[in-house]
Amino acid sequence: MSHKTAGLLLLSLLVSSEALRILVCFPMTSKSHSILGHGYANRLLDAGHEVVHITSYPSKKIVQNLTEIDVSYLQDFFKEQTMNDDAFKLKNMIGKKNFEESVFFFYFVFTMHKNFLTDPNVIKLLSDPKEKFDAVVLEWFFTEITVGIPALLECPLIWACSTERHWQALRLIDEISNPAYTLDLFSHNRIPLAFWQRAEGLWKVVKRNVQLAIYYPFEKWAYNSIYPEIAAKRGVTMPSYEEAMYNGSFMLLNAHPSIGGSIKLPQNAANIAGYHIEKTKLLPKDLQKLMDEAKHGVIYFSMGSIVQSDGMSEQMKRSLLDMFSKYEQTVIWKFESDLTDVPKNVHLVKWAPQPSILAHPNLKLFITHGGQLSTSEAIHYGVPLVGLPVMADQHYNMISVEAKGFGIKVTLAEDMVPELDAAVRKILTDKTYTNRAKELSALFHDREMPPGVALTHWVEFVVRNRGAPHLRSPAIAVPLYQKLYLDLGVVLAIIIGFIVKVVKYVLSRRSNKQSKEKSS
Repeated sequence: MSHKTAGLLLLSLLVSSEALRILVCFPMTSKSHSILGHGYANRLLDAGHEVVHITSYPSKKIVQNLTEIDVSYLQDFFKEQTMNDDAFKLKNMIGKKNFEESVFFFYFVFTMHKNFLTDPNVIKLLSDPKEKFDAVVLEWFFTEITVGIPALLECPLIWACSTERHWQALRLIDEISNPAYTLDLFSHNRIPLAFWQRAEGLWKVVKRNVQLAIYYPFEKWAYNSIYPEIAAKRGVTMPSYEEAMYNGSFMLLNAHPSIGGSIKLPQNAANIAGYHIEKTKLLPKDLQKLMDEAKHGVIYFSMGSIVQSDGMSEQMKRSLLDMFSKYEQTVIWKFESDLTDVPKNVHLVKWAPQPSILAHPNLKLFITHGGQLSTSEAIHYGVPLVGLPVMADQHYNMISVEAKGFGIKVTLAEDMVPELDAAVRKILTDKTYTNRAKELSALFHDREMPPGVALTHWVEFVVRNRGAPHLRSPAIAVPLYQKLYLDLGVVLAIIIGFIVKVVKYVLSRRSNKQSKEKSS
């Protein structure tokens, strides 16, 4: 056993001399976000800590040191806005852009988090002065109105960023990333940026900051209307909304350079993508048999949990089935309802144990929507991708996958089959993509600490060092006008203006004197 392996093993076995009590809050009530929340809870439990987990997808299992606060009824709002809304049907989302920059997106995220905070079970927990915690792990997802929770509990705040690093999240612990060389999470561009792409990146940052200024009063109103009553029950004085926003001790990012690229981070941030991936579980017997006996390998196809495959038009469903029927490979398609006239080599499943499928040695290719969990799980297992991004960060993720060389991005469209078929056949026949996926998988795993160990290490570190204020960036205390040296610019403009006036005055006096001398 190498010294490095022995060290990691020892590190993974070490736990704090005193178990911590951690509150884990993931307000977004989608299945993918809940998986990430359970990942935090499980890693902290593995390290011997006590966890209180507020979740809309409770496991409902009796686990030692785990208390689940059930807010599953909040799924109703999410399902009403997505699964039961025709606007989120896949056939209606083709060609739609900038949903994530719309007013509806703000309303959706704001309402989701407000519902979370006003849930009776959450209020009961937060109002009880006997409930004490060492730290709060709080998911960040495009709003900060939940920052009152660690302020109420008087303990450190650890942000959990569920996406690749995003300037809007990083601004809470550092300064805004330079858009000249860092992409917005919803960008469709690729580094390096051309002139107009840099202009577009800057415009996105400016536009979003204007939107944030407009939304700020609504969030401040929610903060001031929800927390004071709870704080009174705990005998706590709440800080201002802005103070609470910028009081984060650390930020854990669901990211890694092998996927999204390298970007400078402040001292109080760390990449931990892959932390949610458990030890590979056995496949259900029918899928195990299917994959084991697939003579030419398996293609796995899933569009994720929000925008589902059964929301496709009939024409798209049939054209895809016709395309799949011509492959010698077995196709496992996560399809949420029933279909008739399915080809013999196509196997439909309403639920798919995705990590276990990706881990099977007979899997050749993953056709995906490009969500963050899917791309990180694919690179974890070294599987090449064909991506059909629909919205949000999926375009960014698949552009990155394509740039890294282990996948191909295809434009989602009713007539996409020729392009999709070409991409699938290229990856199946060109081993460069599979080899590159294996190379990047090795990079993904080559870290100082496994992501789950890193997660617990940083949580323990923050608590042990009372919020670790020594790691905080001084940038958050510097106003934007000072970062841009606008005050210096004003002073220089005044000085230059004064000098110009003095010079003009002197020249004018000299000119007048010379004129008088000539006239005399």
